[in-house]
Amino acid sequence: MKVLLGITLLLVLISALVGGVVLWSYTPFRDRVRMSLRAIKRRVGGEVASRRRGWALRDAEPLLQEGQEVFPQVVAGRIVPGQGLTPEWVVRWWYAAQIRIPVMLMATLGLAICVWNAQALLTWGPRPAEQHPPTPAPWVVLQRQMTNLWDFVQSWSGPGDVFKVLRVLIVVLLLAGIIPLIIRFVRVSAQRPDERARRARMRRRQTWRDPSRDDFELCWPVVVLVLTAVECGREYKKLNTDQGGEDVPRVSLSAVESALWRSPRLRRGRARAHQNRVTADHIGRVVGALRAAEAQQDSNPKQALQDLTVMLLTIAERYAEGKVSHLLDDEQIGDAQRVVHREWARLLALAGVVVSVMAGATFAGLPDAALTALLPLVVIITGILVYRDRGPTLAQLRDLVIPR
Repeated sequence: MKVLLGITLLLVLISALVGGVVLWSYTPFRDRVRMSLRAIKRRVGGEVASRRRGWALRDAEPLLQEGQEVFPQVVAGRIVPGQGLTPEWVVRWWYAAQIRIPVMLMATLGLAICVWNAQALLTWGPRPAEQHPPTPAPWVVLQRQMTNLWDFVQSWSGPGDVFKVLRVLIVVLLLAGIIPLIIRFVRVSAQRPDERARRARMRRRQTWRDPSRDDFELCWPVVVLVLTAVECGREYKKLNTDQGGEDVPRVSLSAVESALWRSPRLRRGRARAHQNRVTADHIGRVVGALRAAEAQQDSNPKQALQDLTVMLLTIAERYAEGKVSHLLDDEQIGDAQRVVHREWARLLALAGVVVSVMAGATFAGLPDAALTALLPLVVIITGILVYRDRGPTLAQLRDLVIPR
């Protein structure tokens, strides 16, 4: 009975599979199924996108509303606040943050689990005697080959060995001639209208895979600039209401500077060396102008806060427009001293601290298991301390999540 039931079930499954293949080979049925799936995808995707858009507008509204309240009094007609691409880019950042922040939290949790179990993940027990000897590491094999290269050259015993080397050279020369032809053909073929349309469809489908199209990173400089501009407007408003003798405003532009140094890579992507030099020179002058205005908070706070607000909003709008080489006009920059960005100094400091801490832990006699778990912790903590101005300050995070 069980055998008969099993055979019957197998026949039913085979019949269903054959029937599905036959139905799928029928063109009207296949087109109808595809149209139904596309309709469901559009309906569900549109509903999800609409809800996410509403949530992004709700989350961005407090910050934008506060900006609309404080900016007109601060800029005093020098610019029109709230116009252009800046508000939309703030909403885009919130739209992307709905996905990126949970993913980052999960990645952080996974990293913490890996660090906590580093000993179990990176430690292997001795191999049993009956197993084969361990395979040497790739760099060991490469070292052996480089050592034996001279012996290989000296051991040529006949024309056959020479022919093998010449054959490789001939293949390399052929490839050197064919590859440029293939590249030229591909470049010419890529200009056809159907090929451009296909690439556009692929870019829309793979937006989430392309780091240069990640709105969470792409729109973050605009959010930082708006947050700092709102902070400047808030301090300016306090100056008009506080009594004499109150503390002078202290608006820090460290997060803004970090966002400006990264803006060419985020907004434009790769570029040629001379274009990068021009952009870096301009951003250095912009940072110098911001520092000069920031330093005026002690002597002329009202004028300094006004200038900072105008410059920050102008930079945000120019960045959204893609003008990373024209963030401010020459009149706004003036004769400010150009600032040089020395990223290599931070990297050297990070490497030196990590090496020093690990060397000290080794001399202190810590066990290998503790050293294995200590290394990633030292790298993470030192990186946060060295690059502390890469992200927003605690006050800015508080204003971003719970605006006042």
